Amino acid sequence: MATDELAVLAAELSTKHVVAGDAEVQAVTGALRGGDLSGNARLVGDYERALSKWFGTRFALACSSGTAALHLALLTLGVGVGDEVIVPPTAPAMTALPVLAVGARPVFADTRSPASFALDLADVDRKRTQRTKAVVSVPMWGYPADDGELVAACHGWGLPLIEDAAQAHGTRLGRDGRLAGTQGVVGCFSTHARKLVCTGEGGFVLTGDPTVAARLATLRNLGQPARLDAPLALPVGAFGEGFGLNYKLGALPAALGLAQLDRLAGRLQARRRVARRLLARLAEVPGLAPLPVVAGASPNHYALVLQVQLGDAALVGRRLAVEGVISDTVRYGYRPLYQLPVFSAFAPPALCCPNAEALCASIITLPCHEGLTAADERRIVRACRMAMRQ
Repeated sequence: MATDELAVLAAELSTKHVVAGDAEVQAVTGALRGGDLSGNARLVGDYERALSKWFGTRFALACSSGTAALHLALLTLGVGVGDEVIVPPTAPAMTALPVLAVGARPVFADTRSPASFALDLADVDRKRTQRTKAVVSVPMWGYPADDGELVAACHGWGLPLIEDAAQAHGTRLGRDGRLAGTQGVVGCFSTHARKLVCTGEGGFVLTGDPTVAARLATLRNLGQPARLDAPLALPVGAFGEGFGLNYKLGALPAALGLAQLDRLAGRLQARRRVARRLLARLAEVPGLAPLPVVAGASPNHYALVLQVQLGDAALVGRRLAVEGVISDTVRYGYRPLYQLPVFSAFAPPALCCPNAEALCASIITLPCHEGLTAADERRIVRACRMAMRQ
């Protein structure tokens, strides 16, 4: 199959997850007519209050990307040159790049098992030092991972927990119904075009701590102190009073985000229905099994994650790609972070994270968005049968 033909086939399944309609058009048009398109526009405050209400947190601050959200979180918590941050090696590169940006060192701790993205608390405890300033958890592909045990452990260690919930909008973590991104000191999200709340590019930060929120707002707006009790976190000081970066989100993407947030509950329901249908059909495919989910927890199904129990997952992923079904593990060359060149200087000793390595080597992802048609679903199942049969 020619490369250009493969690209067309992949696009048929991968682009339909962007859901936008008249509501989004009207929201953006209204923002344009409103006149103020800056990151200090009242519309941005409306978006932040809507995020706060949806996720049930005291504060939500919009920013320019999920990477910016993590960068702001690290700066807010005082992480800097010479410090260390615990990171799961199963995370994407975007999780650990901000650690490098603040001059800190990522320290990779293993996962709880070869079938979980949750951090191994014993390994975190072994690897934390006096230089450790934070722990980052990552529910990859929206799959519930770290729970109250990590929160309690971090509290006992005196370390703040940062949740990189970039892909986990609406993921529920366990029986208590807690949403991903709301259990740490800071929760960071992306609103990139592939996310369940889409602003093209963008992100937001959740926190319940007013001191943390004020610091986030100041750092996001070039060091200007902010009033959190105002309708928007309005700047009240001059530039140059303190350090900060311009990580604000503009009014146009905020308007889009507001409209998208109204769709989130419906999108979650639709994706979970798609996941149930696919899993029921894939149960007949030997050698494929769904990634286990903790009792009571619920993925948002950003993607459907499967473990290849018979055969080579990387080979299965390549076979799926030939059929036009692109696994994110193939799309992004998924492997433990310390195997990527940019993090090679921080690679742990051999076999230091065996669970994480086994997990990365055993999984594939499948499209699971509400844009899939019945024909798309049949095609995905057929491709999986063919990939496993070979």
